[in-house]
Amino acid sequence: MTGPAGTSGQRRLVAVMLGAALVLGIAACASAAPNEDLPEGVSVRLVQQRSDVALHQAQVEITNGTDSPLSVDALSVADPRFETDADRVLQRTSVIAPGSTVGIRIQLPRPACDVPDDGASTVEFAWRLDERSGIARADLPDVLEFLPAMHARECVADALGDAAAASFTHFEPGAGGGVGILTLGVLPTGAGGARIEAIRPTNLLGFGDAGTGPDAALPLQIELPAGDTARREVNIVLEPFRCDAHAVQEDKRGTIFTTDVTVGGENGQIELAAPPDMRAEILNAVADYCGFGS
Repeated sequence: MTGPAGTSGQRRLVAVMLGAALVLGIAACASAAPNEDLPEGVSVRLVQQRSDVALHQAQVEITNGTDSPLSVDALSVADPRFETDADRVLQRTSVIAPGSTVGIRIQLPRPACDVPDDGASTVEFAWRLDERSGIARADLPDVLEFLPAMHARECVADALGDAAAASFTHFEPGAGGGVGILTLGVLPTGAGGARIEAIRPTNLLGFGDAGTGPDAALPLQIELPAGDTARREVNIVLEPFRCDAHAVQEDKRGTIFTTDVTVGGENGQIELAAPPDMRAEILNAVADYCGFGS
């Protein structure tokens, strides 16, 4: 009698212990599960400042509307218009004070050109607030609506790249009677099917007599027929629209030129930026031309 009763009691004890372990296990899993909602009082949006453009970056602005500091660790942005997720530039913890907004920079990946220009972004980040923590996943509004135009330009640039490589190859300060002469080099691949139509002035620089107004494009008409691999060079005389020392010193987009192209019979635009060293040369030449250089 004692043996069977003891065995039955042991079985009940084991069943209770297993049940408790199961409950604890479920609770542990629940506490570790990601919280896909933003913490109450926290909001997000995507922006691109002028200083982000040349670096091909953007910023996830996180506003902490709570009464406690908010910590943000790992952060990424998913968007079908990118080949991969966009990760934060600096892998560190960002602490956002109550009532404050912090922009966390992300590095934008290459475009995925088999999808439409319109789309939607999603941000995911790890957060801590008081004694709580979680992983938030939320829609990320593009408040400046910069992504559709950027995606279109970059996909046009990819398509143009099949026909030719185009870049600024040289700058000669003071040449041409203006700020200097900027050389655009074009190396066709021979694939053909494209044409570089015109280059447009920036917020800072125009093209002298050939394009003195801010909306006056300089015609280029560089044909890229099939089988042609001859290198072209076009010299462009630069003149500033203004001689404002502060504007030149704080310039972010003055050496990024929008260029009109035709690829596969379709019109589009790309952006051609002077490399960093050349950009510094151009801005120094503007300062000299305007009379406030060092």
